[in-house]
Amino acid sequence: MKNITQYTFRIQNITPETMPFERILAYYQNLLTMLGDGSGIHLTEIFESSHASAFKIDPSCVKQVSNRVKELSSGNAPPAALKARTAIGEMLREDQTSASFEDERGNNVINFPSFLPDVSKPMRITDTGTFIGELYHISGAKSDARVRILTEEYGVVFCSTTKEIAIKIRNYLFEQIKVSGRGQWTLNPDTKLWDIGSFVITDFTPVKRESLRKVVENLRGLDIDWPEDTLVEIDKLNREHDAA
Repeated sequence: MKNITQYTFRIQNITPETMPFERILAYYQNLLTMLGDGSGIHLTEIFESSHASAFKIDPSCVKQVSNRVKELSSGNAPPAALKARTAIGEMLREDQTSASFEDERGNNVINFPSFLPDVSKPMRITDTGTFIGELYHISGAKSDARVRILTEEYGVVFCSTTKEIAIKIRNYLFEQIKVSGRGQWTLNPDTKLWDIGSFVITDFTPVKRESLRKVVENLRGLDIDWPEDTLVEIDKLNREHDAA
């Protein structure tokens, strides 16, 4: 059987550009303690795609390192070596990543715990909230009512509510409403925004949408003595507020 003369220590999701030099030295120090005498171990290459370090083993140390790798795999290594492996595991936990120690055939010969975030389980919370949208669907069920609201922020939100609220809310079909209640919110891993998975409406209010021209006309119709230069007055108030 061919002796293993090279190993690669690979840290996932971290590159030489993102890991501080002091941090990688701490990894190397624990790696050296884990493997034993480092006089015959040489760092020969660092890969850019991840923080992968290639180590070449002197012929005189090949058997020693191979035996230590077997001891670590079986859990029969000296206490200092096992402690160093545990220390590497703690560092991986702090860095929220994982690592492997591979032989030249690509086999992972020393297992480390993985602390990579589990992207298969999206983050979900249940909380109260409000949003605005167009009520475009309402239907009755045995114990409650089903409502669909089209929003600009969340897309279509599937809601449920009581029959009492449904009777009132149906008068605003195809109109804008503001609903309040409790829903399940899921963090979208791509957009980093929260999506609403389901929502229970406990209250609502109709929303009156007016054009900018109409809003300006309403403001002008108020019995207010507007200053000649409103923007100057607003800036003056802001300065007074900052100086207070």
